Amino acid sequence: MKRLSIILVCFASLAFTSCGILGSAASSNTAATSMGQTCGSAILGLYNSYKSTGTINLTSGNNLSNALALATAYTQIKANKDNSSYRKSFATGLVMSSAGLITNHNSNEFINLLLTCSGLANVSSSNTSQQNQQAASAPVISLIKAVDKK
Repeated sequence: MKRLSIILVCFASLAFTSCGILGSAASSNTAATSMGQTCGSAILGLYNSYKSTGTINLTSGNNLSNALALATAYTQIKANKDNSSYRKSFATGLVMSSAGLITNHNSNEFINLLLTCSGLANVSSSNTSQQNQQAASAPVISLIKAVDKK
């Protein structure tokens, strides 16, 4: 009987420890960092395209992919706008993948501007190029101008 009690206590301890570890993993913001990296790469690609051509052309496969990535990032940051931990991890990802375009200094300003780009919610892979161009052009250009170092 004593052995059974000891074994049950060990299993209970193991169960509580496992739940604590899983809870910590679930509350980490690797998804936010990853989404920030996706957003940073997308704005960098669109920035480079805009600087070389002077326009945002969403008939280009790369530009469309980047606009879709920005739309996804917009949706995710909008859903988590009041979660300071998510925003911080998102900003970390932005800085990591934007090749210096977004820095620790301007990352929060960029996120705040991104949150105002509601037109990005209308960008979709099922839209025509013209629909995506209309939805994304103004928001993307405002984001590019915000980070433009000239």
